[in-house]
Amino acid sequence: MANPSVRRSSSALFSHRRRSLLRYLVGGGAGAIALGLLRSQAAFSQGSNLERLCSAYPLNSRCVDYLPGSRALDLSGAAIAVDAYLPTLTPGTPAPVKGLPETELTYLVIEQGPEIAPYGIQPVCTHLGCTVPWNAERNRFICPCHGSQYDPEGRVVQGPAPRSLPLITVVVKQNQIRLVDRAPAIDPR
Repeated sequence: MANPSVRRSSSALFSHRRRSLLRYLVGGGAGAIALGLLRSQAAFSQGSNLERLCSAYPLNSRCVDYLPGSRALDLSGAAIAVDAYLPTLTPGTPAPVKGLPETELTYLVIEQGPEIAPYGIQPVCTHLGCTVPWNAERNRFICPCHGSQYDPEGRVVQGPAPRSLPLITVVVKQNQIRLVDRAPAIDPR
């Protein structure tokens, strides 16, 4: 028969090893979580990441006073005040604005109300990259290079363009129109 003192000491040793393993696992997991939280906190304190956060979660408490992107300007280069600009807009007719550094024009999509849609249109043809002006007489964007046509929301109506015009995010906040050079998370067309 086995000696009871040997049995007790081996079970005590096994119990001690199990407690040590659990302590290491719990401590390591808690440390990893704390490190992850500290890294994400530091990352979101930077401006570009705050813009990413506020674009994805605009109702986040950090985004209350944050103005993302670039301010929209009228064609003469003056800042646009929404309360004065909105009554001059016609639903269904895209409104050209300036403001993004790498593009000459962006078109705001005007919805019933009138209201400014949460997305804007970049007038760059998806066929060969030509700039596509708005043709008010035909109520379409018409590409001067190869004749592609797009409706007022930038959807392809006639090819050879394979896709709709690219979109950007538009934020209306604090009586300003802000242009964020990023496609909306979901294409609303």
